[in-house]
Amino acid sequence: MEIRDYLRAIRRILWLVIAIPVVAALLVGGFIELQPSSYEAQASAVVPAITANGISQSAASQYADTFKDVLASQQVIPVVAQKYNIPQSELVAGLSSNTTTASSNLINVQLIGKRDDGKKPQDLLGAVREATIDTMNAIAEPQLIEATDEVTTAATLLQKAQTAINNFDTEYNNPSPTVQFNDQSSVVNQEKAQLQTAIINNDQARVNILNATILKSTALLGQYGQQLQIFEPLAAELSAANAASAHAASAQVAAQALIATDSAPGTVTAKNVGRLSKLSDVIKFAAIAFALALLMMLGLILILELMRSGKRQDEPDGTQQGAFAWAPPAAQTRAAGPPATPAMAGPATGGAMARDPWRATTTSSTADGDGNGNGNGHDTGGATADAPDADAEPQRAGLFRRR
Repeated sequence: MEIRDYLRAIRRILWLVIAIPVVAALLVGGFIELQPSSYEAQASAVVPAITANGISQSAASQYADTFKDVLASQQVIPVVAQKYNIPQSELVAGLSSNTTTASSNLINVQLIGKRDDGKKPQDLLGAVREATIDTMNAIAEPQLIEATDEVTTAATLLQKAQTAINNFDTEYNNPSPTVQFNDQSSVVNQEKAQLQTAIINNDQARVNILNATILKSTALLGQYGQQLQIFEPLAAELSAANAASAHAASAQVAAQALIATDSAPGTVTAKNVGRLSKLSDVIKFAAIAFALALLMMLGLILILELMRSGKRQDEPDGTQQGAFAWAPPAAQTRAAGPPATPAMAGPATGGAMARDPWRATTTSSTADGDGNGNGNGHDTGGATADAPDADAEPQRAGLFRRR
């Protein structure tokens, strides 16, 4: 099969080659157009977590990546699906988020959904707002949990340190060892100063009294020093527990405020985009259907032509061998010469076939005037007549063709 045979076959059914792809494109486009319409709602959120920690590209990028993961997680999807009666599969497929710039604290959330039972659109506006708020709360929730755990731990440490201080007071009856140690140290210094004055005044009696008093005061100072050494670590633990408790309480308040800010009216703004156009999908899938149907038709025509060509090659030689093949001998015809005149035809003998005047007789004739019997009036002298020449007829036919 040659290319012109293939093109000739296409030209014979050109209307079918065009009609079937067009019908396929129309069917696919109509099917897509009959599918339920899609609606879109959008929400924009100014993320308080990024703003509170200072806007940086790394922090914003990390938060945006976390936001995408949490948006389609089990922390958000089931809650929104149950609240707004939207299938979870549609929420997972329809929710998406992005940021305008890498370091932006503004996140855009889109939700695409179908009609609800074919009567009214779903509450996509409320759903996208709820999903945005729940996502931010889910991201802030670990921070609140961590701050709450810190508060609990700090409270435990504080209680333990305070208990140790109370036990110290009960044992030593000294609520302020540092103050008592400092006061006793001042008393000892004063007594020593008085001793020096008595020595200068040569007041031996007072010197003896002051030496005894200083001895007692120094012993009491040593006792207070020992108590102070025991109390100082307890006091340090109590101070650290108080600092940890204050820090944990501050973190807890910040986390609670962050969650409360997520639900504030100005944090998330939502808008209803409306029904989405199907024109692009219709054109795309209709074009695909048209191309596939066209290729299938051309392939089918090619297969049929190859099968037809194979059948022609299997037929016997003689009738279907091409334009330049010789016809079989039975079908060949010779060119007919001009009709013979009556003078050329010999006299017919009774019951015998008329003799061809141009062919020699097979037996010699003795009749006068017959000559040698070859019809030319010449005597061959009794010689045997010429045998019929098999080539005479073709030559005569050729002769008549030349005339």
